[in-house]
Amino acid sequence: MTNSKLVESFDDFRLDFNQLSELLSSHNYKTRSSSNSLQEFILQSSYQIINVHNYKKFKDILEKIIKQYHLYGVPLEVDLFVSFTQGSCSIIHDDPYDVLIYGLHGETIYVVDKKKYSLKAGDIIIINEGEVHQGIGISPRIVLSLGIRKDKIVKNNLKNTNISEVKI
Repeated sequence: MTNSKLVESFDDFRLDFNQLSELLSSHNYKTRSSSNSLQEFILQSSYQIINVHNYKKFKDILEKIIKQYHLYGVPLEVDLFVSFTQGSCSIIHDDPYDVLIYGLHGETIYVVDKKKYSLKAGDIIIINEGEVHQGIGISPRIVLSLGIRKDKIVKNNLKNTNISEVKI
């Protein structure tokens, strides 16, 4: 997509933990731990909430991202990553596709190919296919992750053939 980079103050859309609770109470989303969980300290882990594209409050920010990054017709996996405590982190990994991450709440340090980026609410970071990365929460955090899946058809996810047809 582009070199890994941080775009500060992309938008002012936010999602706090009360709104996250509303989201989880209104839909039956699949969730999983996205870190190396500690049996006795499970709430210090990071969590993934899968396929959140249909949550109505995400419509405007998704449309803006699709328009800004020319993602019309590109299959997108739209997930949330959540951590409740400072220091919670994802596993170190790489993805076989580009990822665009939008900060919704808190602050996260992303280490991308050994370079550090500080993502705050309203910022975007772009992580290219194959770049080794890890998210480390500096505070409790919520981020919106768009997996840009040019490699496959994503069923039951965001259909975005053009901006007027974004269906969530």
